Amino acid sequence: MRLVIDTNIIISSLISNSARRYILMNANIEFIAPEYTFTEISKHADIIKKKSKLSAEDLKYVMDMLFSRITIYPKDEYADCYLQAKDIMKDIDPDDAPFLALAMKTKVDGIWSEDKGFQEQNHVKVYTTKQLLEII
Repeated sequence: MRLVIDTNIIISSLISNSARRYILMNANIEFIAPEYTFTEISKHADIIKKKSKLSAEDLKYVMDMLFSRITIYPKDEYADCYLQAKDIMKDIDPDDAPFLALAMKTKVDGIWSEDKGFQEQNHVKVYTTKQLLEII
């Protein structure tokens, strides 16, 4: 299975050693994400540090560990699908357009997200954490 992973899953995995982190680290699933993921994580860096209660060093270790399982795609690799994805997501959540564009461009089985906005589009299948736990 190959999935685009949404930033909310990564952030949750950084904050706590949860089922999401378990899936990310242990499932036989290939995870990919747009480079925009780093922008979103940077926006929430203070919240992540506060909620994780990890030292800067430990947080960097967890981040490195998680990102060792995620292939990051530069925008130019899915740019030709970006305008269509942006149009689809314009009334839902325009910030999610890079994730949808990457999913539309690459051969994936879906997007892993807890974001209800992704459920509103019908171009790419969306998996929740609960659904993935049932599959693995």
